[in-house]
Amino acid sequence: MLDYRIRVCEPGDEPELCALFRHVFGKPRSLEEWHWKFESSRELGASPVSHSLVALTPDGEIVAHAGAVVLPGWFRGRSIPMVQGCDVMIHPEHRGGFGANNLFTLLLRELLDRIAEQLPSAFRYGFAGQGPCLVGERAGVYERMELALDIDVETGSSSLSPWQAVPLGWDDPRLDRLWARRRRQLSLAVVRDRAYLDWRYGRNPSYVYHLTGVAFLGRLVGWVVSRSDGSRLLLVDVLLPTFGLKTALKVAASNVVTGDASAAVVWLPAPLRDRLGSSARETPVMATAMSRKSPIPTAEAHRMLYYTMGDVDIF
Repeated sequence: MLDYRIRVCEPGDEPELCALFRHVFGKPRSLEEWHWKFESSRELGASPVSHSLVALTPDGEIVAHAGAVVLPGWFRGRSIPMVQGCDVMIHPEHRGGFGANNLFTLLLRELLDRIAEQLPSAFRYGFAGQGPCLVGERAGVYERMELALDIDVETGSSSLSPWQAVPLGWDDPRLDRLWARRRRQLSLAVVRDRAYLDWRYGRNPSYVYHLTGVAFLGRLVGWVVSRSDGSRLLLVDVLLPTFGLKTALKVAASNVVTGDASAAVVWLPAPLRDRLGSSARETPVMATAMSRKSPIPTAEAHRMLYYTMGDVDIF
């Protein structure tokens, strides 16, 4: 086995990392996308430095990467960092091996050990396919929480309904007030305030998103972020009251549905899925806790975590 050197990502690594991304995933990643995801996210204030790691061969070639995006989080009424593990990629020629000789295992354990030391209160999680999830479980770095489901959302609304869709901009100050009210319903979640929405969706270089406000009896009570995905409308992120949740989603979907989209879907954790009572289908994506040295046990995190498609970087 080669004597790999593991270090934190540094400025200037990006072109080589984008080339590795294309080689591993078979699709391009632009420098603009890389900077947005791993550098401009630091403007949200959860951590000012990079925590992503790379592995290099003795001749200095980057052959593996484990990304970490650190975002402001909310846990039982207090602020904590939330670390999303992402873009874990190993060059095909450097995969394999067993136990501590496996580069995936070496890299992820090093990443989580560093996070535990530098951000001890941080909750670490991610979304993986079944194959990577199994590898992570064997490496002792991942534990499954639940399989994400595509939940069907009805479209069509009545003009007599007390629920209405209203326009919202990414810079609307009411977004912060909504978060301050809605966070009381949440035990564990990324902070979904105005700064986060502007970074994650308003300034996203990969997709164009729509932000729709939802009002009840004339008062703004929530919002939905959406984008078209061919024949489907993806309700990528939502922050809505639990009362009338199904109707609120229906109103928002009806307001933004396009001629090409014949159906709308949303992701929500199990308690809210049960409240909707809608049909749902399994996806290939598993919500996982990055469990090594985690301050929150996986079973507890599973019960509490609020997530949507927006927690996953592919939507």
